[in-house]
Amino acid sequence: MSESSKGKGVATERAVAGVVEVPLLTRGNYHEWSLVMKVSLEALGLWHVVETDKVERRDDRMALAAILSGVPSELKAVLAIKNTAKEAWAAVKTMRVGKDRVKVVNKQRLMKEFENMVFQDGKRIDDFAVRINGIIGGLHELGEEIKDGRVMCKVLCVVPKKWKQVAVSIEMLLDLDKMTIEELIGRLRVAEQADDEDAAVEAEVGCLYLTEEQWQARHRHRVREQRRADDARRGSGGGDGRCSGCSGNQGNGGCGDDNDGNDGDDEASSMCSRRSPRCFECGRHGHFARDCRDCKEKNEVALLASADKELALL
Repeated sequence: MSESSKGKGVATERAVAGVVEVPLLTRGNYHEWSLVMKVSLEALGLWHVVETDKVERRDDRMALAAILSGVPSELKAVLAIKNTAKEAWAAVKTMRVGKDRVKVVNKQRLMKEFENMVFQDGKRIDDFAVRINGIIGGLHELGEEIKDGRVMCKVLCVVPKKWKQVAVSIEMLLDLDKMTIEELIGRLRVAEQADDEDAAVEAEVGCLYLTEEQWQARHRHRVREQRRADDARRGSGGGDGRCSGCSGNQGNGGCGDDNDGNDGDDEASSMCSRRSPRCFECGRHGHFARDCRDCKEKNEVALLASADKELALL
């Protein structure tokens, strides 16, 4: 045996021992498995075994062993009885891809999926890239080649509306024939990141704004609190006011809350209340619902709560 043959054998044995990765086949990753397995067999110097018929027995067995190490346990017995590694490789492809008729059906399904692809709301550009690359890979495995130019045109046609200007700029200023899909995805990713930064800034600035009604409510609330504080300092009560439906003055009792008058005050107050309008919001006499201060205060409190909540986010 020549020195080159010995060196090749030693390199192959070391690769089989664990230097070269052998992927594991699953139900849905045949395309990726076949690509990685091809690279692994090329690294072992055994890829020619699955392409030609006349090979050395040792190389054939080593290639078959590599294939068996990358398939599920339920397939090992089926593939181990194959005469050559080439037959085992073809058997795996048939089980995962199917015969001619099955290939045609799968090809039509993938082509339809490619034509109907849209950019789903809430998805990232990387998610879309994974989807479209998976479809292209499946079509390639079935013998259907789609040129990069067609794929890039498809991507630019289905981008979200917020990226339409970016897509038009790419089409007008760049040569798609000289651009790769990876480069296009990278440019769209930059636009996506810029949108994310703008959205974050708008969210922060939006918390600083209050509506006009909220500002007015805050102003009225401050004025009302100030008046209450002034009344408390002066020690004034509710007896100095007059009912809107009574002509009596403070001296003879009127219909106020002051109970220092004579016994006729309660009767006069009751008669005055019946003559004055009644509020359907608070149930008291002396004003209409549209003029009810309690109702206005409730609305203002709600506006203040909303404004305070937005300010709390800062």
